[in-house]
Amino acid sequence: MLNSLFKEPLFERSAPCLTLRGLPLGFVDVGARGGVHDLVAPIAGVTAVLAFEPDEEECRKLSSQSARNSPWSKCLFQPAALAGGETQATLYALSSPVNSSLRMPNPAFVRRYGMKGYELNQTIPLKTRSLDSVIFDLLGGGDPWGEFLKIDCQGGTHEILEGAERTLAERTVAIFAEVEFFEMYAGEKLFSEVELFLRNRGFSFYGFELHFRSSRLLDKRTSAGRERTFWADAVFFKDPLAGGAWKGPFPERAQHVLFVCALLLEYFDFALQLSLETWAKGEEADRIRSLVARRSALRASHASQEALALFEAVRAHPDEAVLHVGRFVDRRRHLSDYDDVV
Repeated sequence: MLNSLFKEPLFERSAPCLTLRGLPLGFVDVGARGGVHDLVAPIAGVTAVLAFEPDEEECRKLSSQSARNSPWSKCLFQPAALAGGETQATLYALSSPVNSSLRMPNPAFVRRYGMKGYELNQTIPLKTRSLDSVIFDLLGGGDPWGEFLKIDCQGGTHEILEGAERTLAERTVAIFAEVEFFEMYAGEKLFSEVELFLRNRGFSFYGFELHFRSSRLLDKRTSAGRERTFWADAVFFKDPLAGGAWKGPFPERAQHVLFVCALLLEYFDFALQLSLETWAKGEEADRIRSLVARRSALRASHASQEALALFEAVRAHPDEAVLHVGRFVDRRRHLSDYDDVV
């Protein structure tokens, strides 16, 4: 996983790799508790990470760990809470730290779905900053921070984007952001509002990694049914191709960075189309075709092994067949788009 793309011989000889060797990818990780997201681990050696974690103690720990053993080209941790601008705010520290937020949990949601880890431990006053002010004022704007944004902030995605207008306009080509479909946190803006905000700024929505919830009144070992769409990680690209929302200039570095982000997020067909319609010609086009084919390859033997393992699990525990089949589908769902297969 670590540097698996960076050390891929076909990638090493490609134009995107040469671009990132000259100036590493500017990755922003908002909500970095537990460490930098592994989205960019395959190109760690050519990735500059700017990570945010409002818990100062956790941020110091992460920074210390990174200083001792960092796979990244560059890594900075900022003990800052991001929002639309500089304001006084409250961090609601919950019993499960990953659920902590600048907004209170919605008690109706917590009661209805029996959610754990949302009990209030303490409130912490703090000041928020905007992403633009950190990148362009505090850090001087020299590094290309913000080309790829990952946002996991428990109900604050829209506000963080509001504070990143310049970053979105000048730098960002890909976004991987947590969005909700109902108010997990009181007063938060939902996916529809986030999508409209980004669409108006030239970003195209590409897909979800979905998560679901029910009230668990039925035993799923014996019952099947659909659950409410709970939250998702949503993917947005600044797509410069025909039908894409982006209509502005799209320089070669942006083409290369978007290509890499599309590979990392497993939008392989889009990555290939982008390369062939922009910079990749002749020998480079052949190289990119081979690279995308290698990264996207699904080995028939591996699929067979998984299917046989499922068969054996169902045979051994027929009373849990629904669970085994459901988990099999869950593991493969994000790479199981076959609607366009003739």
